Formats: sequence, structure tokens, C-alpha cells
Amino acid sequence: MGKKVIAIGNRIMKDDAIGVNIGEALKDDLEKSGFKVILGETDVDYALSFIEDGDFIFILDCTLYGIKPSKISVFDIKDKEIFFEKGYSQHQLSLVKLLNSYNLKNVKGYVIGIEGKDVNYGYGLTKELLEKFNDIKNKVYKIITSS
Repeated sequence: MGKKVIAIGNRIMKDDAIGVNIGEALKDDLEKSGFKVILGETDVDYALSFIEDGDFIFILDCTLYGIKPSKISVFDIKDKEIFFEKGYSQHQLSLVKLLNSYNLKNVKGYVIGIEGKDVNYGYGLTKELLEKFNDIKNKVYKIITSS
């Protein structure tokens, strides 16, 4: 049983990389605090292979709820009502859906969503996320370490 942070996202889809970028930026500090950080990117099977029964996990990912870019939302992974499909995406078979729908692992935790602006093809975060990157990083760290 352990504390794990799983950063997911796609580096070629602009802001969709925010979870992975924040995970990389916090990796050393979080690991010093006793967390295992997994940079899962878009490989659900890879991320799932690190999760064990009884783990407490934080999943970092980009959200697109139409709110202010850089806004952070926190959701309990067991709250099935908030995880619904809005069309097709490469995250269709999501880690949260696997954990909840198929009872693959008995885990608790949160999804930390960071609102993006643009997830079209391209490299690099948008100006809105780049300008707030340190603030986002600090807020995410505080959420993780205070939970």
C-alpha cells in the first residue's frame, strides 16, 4: 500500500501535456515526501501496472470544462457521476474508468484536473498555462501533500 501520483496526458496535444509536465516538475519533491511518481502519459496499461490494492493515488490530467484555463479541479476517483464521455478521445479508456468499472484495484484517491485551453496537435503549452505554470505546480503540490 502506498501513495502514488500518476501523471497522464499527450505531449503532442498542446495543453493535454500539463499533467505530465507538472508531474515531472514535482517528481523530486514528491518522492522526497514518500510518493511514487509515475509518468504514464497516454499508456493506461503502464500506469495501471504500478497501482496496487490499497494504494492512495492522485491522477494529474488536463480538463476541458470550459472554465478559466489553469483552474484546478479535484475529484474523488470513486465519484462515478462526474466521469462521463464527451465524444471520442485517446483517453476514452481512462484509468479512472478502468479502476471503477471493472474493480481492478481497490484504491482511493483523487483526479487533479488542470483546465487547458487548446488540445489540438502541436507541442508546448499555451501562453495561459505557461504564464501560470509555477502557480499551478505549487497548488498541485499543496493539494497532494495536504491530503
